[in-house]
Amino acid sequence: MILIVDDSPADIELATIALEATGREMSILSAPDGQSALAMLGDGHELPELILLDLKMPCMGGIEVLGKIRAEDRLRDIPVIVVTSSCLESDRAEAIAAGASEYIEKPLGLDQFSKVLESVLQRWLPN
Repeated sequence: MILIVDDSPADIELATIALEATGREMSILSAPDGQSALAMLGDGHELPELILLDLKMPCMGGIEVLGKIRAEDRLRDIPVIVVTSSCLESDRAEAIAAGASEYIEKPLGLDQFSKVLESVLQRWLPN
């Protein structure tokens, strides 16, 4: 299962379509904000194999969510890929320092996004 955490319904839809375009069989869940994502990662819930995390979200940003994930023993080994429109080197450095497995700037088109996500899946979920 892959968890997409993003406050933009359009970006969730784009990521879902791009993941489906990779041709891999997987279940995809989404959370509209960091608090919802953390609730979905709580005890008793099935854990995702990979998390796609937006950086800029209201209330609880991606860095804070990432910090909470990395602080939990049962969550810390889940690959967390920050997928953001920010091209700032300071955002990249902060995300990597907080424990992001990878930092990806959101590609503009579906084909390009699908290729990027296929590469991510090959790297982090090779099975």
